[in-house]
Amino acid sequence: MKNKLFRRSKILYILLNVIFWGCSKDNNSFYDKVVYYHSNFYMLPGPPDNSERFEVYYSDFVKEKDKTNYKKLSQFGFIKRKIDSDFSDKIDVFFTDQNPGRYYPDYKCLNCYQDVLLFYKNNELVGIAKFDFKCDKYCYTNFGSNKDRYLRKDCLQYNYLFKK
Repeated sequence: MKNKLFRRSKILYILLNVIFWGCSKDNNSFYDKVVYYHSNFYMLPGPPDNSERFEVYYSDFVKEKDKTNYKKLSQFGFIKRKIDSDFSDKIDVFFTDQNPGRYYPDYKCLNCYQDVLLFYKNNELVGIAKFDFKCDKYCYTNFGSNKDRYLRKDCLQYNYLFKK
């Protein structure tokens, strides 16, 4: 009798663990917080001047030494925006672990990034995604993990999430 009861409780314990851990939503283990910034600034860049502002608006990928510039985006005219639940649910869809291939920007276009997503893990900046929807341009820089992460080529289809 004791043996049957022990076996049933063990099965129940395993079943509850499978249900609990199977239903937990942790698709994005590389971040635990996302902050969204938008700017209405959109101008011709002029010659590169190595300023922090130029780097934020016009450079494609963020160098490790420059990531502190992104912690003070409001200084460069960016406004912090709330991420609604529809937006939040789609963020994970932007990413893939498959390299989408080489990206060639359209140099006839202005290429000024107006939308920036900052990804944090344990309050440390681990990734920066930049979007220029007028030129259909985007890039992602990963600081946090050994795993390569890429923005999907079709992530620009979600531009409606940014335009609120």
